[in-house]
Amino acid sequence: ISPASDSALRLLLPGRQLPFLPRAQPTNAQMTDTDSCPRPPAEPLTIRVAVGSGNPCKIEAVRRAFEEVFARTSADNDEQRRSVHIAISSHSVPSGVADQPFGDEETRLGAMHRAQNAYDAACAHSESDDDRPDFAVGLEGGLEKLQHPQFDATTKDEDGGGDAAEELWCMAWMAILGSKSNACLAAKADGDNFSSDANNESAQCWGYAKTGSFLLPPALCDLVLNQGMELGHADDKVFQRVNSKHGEGTVGRLTDGEIDRTEYYVHALKLALIPWIRPELYL
Repeated sequence: ISPASDSALRLLLPGRQLPFLPRAQPTNAQMTDTDSCPRPPAEPLTIRVAVGSGNPCKIEAVRRAFEEVFARTSADNDEQRRSVHIAISSHSVPSGVADQPFGDEETRLGAMHRAQNAYDAACAHSESDDDRPDFAVGLEGGLEKLQHPQFDATTKDEDGGGDAAEELWCMAWMAILGSKSNACLAAKADGDNFSSDANNESAQCWGYAKTGSFLLPPALCDLVLNQGMELGHADDKVFQRVNSKHGEGTVGRLTDGEIDRTEYYVHALKLALIPWIRPELYL
């Protein structure tokens, strides 16, 4: 019997299960309806995600992060990865904070408001409970003012001012609203023994994470701090472009494309999903 190159037959015997063995290619006389009709692929896992933004960079970052987290398996072979469909609805909702938030507290609060408002908006448009989102995501960019460590409060610049040592750092916060439902827990790591019951599976749970931070150049700092511009508008003016927030972003220009705005968010979104990857430790 010549083994087939791309198929295998699992032999099941009473009380035993044997590993995959090579399957012989059937002759025409041996062909049956079962052999001639390939088995349909398994239905993909569908995860519904409401995103509190209409920005295509943010939407794509959410899609990538969720797809990679929920599709992963313990298998090394990519062909064995779980089939996942991330169904995203986008909602332009208010953040409840300033257009240009400063500091961790205000920025994270803006992300939380966007997630909650996106969830509420998605539920309002749902025709049934089955259409409600499994997760809602808020992404909020912010800035941090820091004093340069080589300077102190008494240091003056050449003009006699005290702003020479002030730095402006760019960062963003992710907030993910989910639950203990089976769909949310599909991200659970192998070996995690957490299980929910009917009494608590709808309880809301939050996950948070912050991106890396990077220092903004003086030209951008001046427009933001002294002229009150939002970073996206300051970026457009300094780099002479339009609507950079919907493209590579400031991080893309400063890194010469090594890290664009979508990629910048993806790692942080995966970190914000940790409570559902390790629910035994968090939920």
